[in-house]
Parts: sequence; structure tokens; C-alpha cells
Amino acid sequence: MNQSCYAGLHESGLFDTHYEPGSIGADLALRGRIEAELAGLGEARQRCFGYAAYGAIVAGLKRDFAIAQRQPWTDIWHWPVERADEIINYLQGRHAETLGHAAGRRRSA
Repeated sequence: MNQSCYAGLHESGLFDTHYEPGSIGADLALRGRIEAELAGLGEARQRCFGYAAYGAIVAGLKRDFAIAQRQPWTDIWHWPVERADEIINYLQGRHAETLGHAAGRRRSA
């Protein structure tokens, strides 16, 4: 008897990913905070530099956290919760750096 290739998937959705307990992805609030930091950084860089910088931000994140280019940045969801502060601090640092560039540009204008 042939079974559907989707047999046995849980009810919440066809393409949902299961994250192990103790991973960043398993903590929805933590994931939301990281996503908000990433979005805030993207908006700040767009205001400062005048272009959509999301791709550059993701490329930098992947480079700085040694995520293979072929892998999505969301692989961090599989990382242990203990690394979340490292990611958040990184994004906040990049945001502060962006704001510093903007302030420097205003002073020199």
C-alpha cells in the first residue's frame, strides 16, 4: 500500500520545523526578539545608507558566525539557547555601529 509522503506530519503545519528543546528555535519569544533585532538593524541601515541592506546584514551574520553560504541564516534556530545572547549582542552592536555612522555623516555634512 502506498502512503502519502506527508504521512506522519504533525498537525501544526506541513512545512513547520521541529526544534529540539533547549534550542533557540524552540523558544518563540527568543526567536521573536532576534527577528526584531534583525529587522531593526535592517531599517536603521536602510535609513542611514539609503538601500535595502537586509542581504548584506544576513551575509555578515553568516560570515561572522561561520554559517556556510549554502545554509540559511535561520540555522541559528537549531543552536543552543545559551548562544542567543551572543547573537543579540552582535545585532545590537551592528545597530549601534550603524547609528554611529549616521551620526558621523550628520556632523560632516
